[in-house]
Amino acid sequence: MHFKLYGNGSEDFRAFAHHKRGSLLLKTSRVLDREARSEYLLSVGLCCQTCVSECVVFEVASVKVDVLDTNDHEPTFRSADPVHITLDDTTALRSVVYRLEAVDADSGNNAELTYISIPRNGSFYVVPKTGEVLLVDSILGLPSKVKFYIYARDHGWPPLTSKGVVVTIAPQRWATRPAEFAGSGRAGRSPRALLDPGTVVSLNVSEDASIGSVITSLSPARFQSAAFELIYPESEISPIAVGRDSGDITITRRLDRETEPFVELTVKIQDKRGV
Repeated sequence: MHFKLYGNGSEDFRAFAHHKRGSLLLKTSRVLDREARSEYLLSVGLCCQTCVSECVVFEVASVKVDVLDTNDHEPTFRSADPVHITLDDTTALRSVVYRLEAVDADSGNNAELTYISIPRNGSFYVVPKTGEVLLVDSILGLPSKVKFYIYARDHGWPPLTSKGVVVTIAPQRWATRPAEFAGSGRAGRSPRALLDPGTVVSLNVSEDASIGSVITSLSPARFQSAAFELIYPESEISPIAVGRDSGDITITRRLDRETEPFVELTVKIQDKRGV
């Protein structure tokens, strides 16, 4: 008596009777590929050495074979073209400025991806799970472009890493205009002021922005050390606060476009050195 396999794909396996233990051994007859076929449903029959037809075979068991994945595919980005971004230097901190997505032809842990950036920089952060590029530090006054590479790495063993996508982000100076309400008193300010007298900075902020979010930072471009003071409106009624030492403009209460479509602030910036 011997065992015989039946079913779609049965030719990929061979069945043997273990002569000492009385158990069934199932061996592959070729290299399996999960991407081509992930499972087999087979029947094991018992027959004599000379049987040639299924009618004389007694089915003794059903076997399901799950083909496990081998980490043999490296992640690839949907688009590997270089990314060039021009970003307003007043863009709110924690804003998503870009998102890259990679795919992996493997499955399970072998297809789970983590995104990394090289070299690291202090202005932008790549979220490991999503591939989103976040602005995490002010780029006001940044003199040059920021360039880095983003890679996708899978969780298989050994882990495989994609080819890098180069990302170049160029800060763009905010658009300014003379304030319509500027009076003669503004023209007498110190020439060491951070911004020209009467300068107006315009920012767009979603009303869904969470309390505590930093909209932007008035990092001094000319002062080594600056002090910031909210002149108008009074801090008790303003939905926006200005950090005295940091220059961070932060949301302090919920914004509502229907009741307050815009907020106007006047911020005084002084050189702490007083020279």
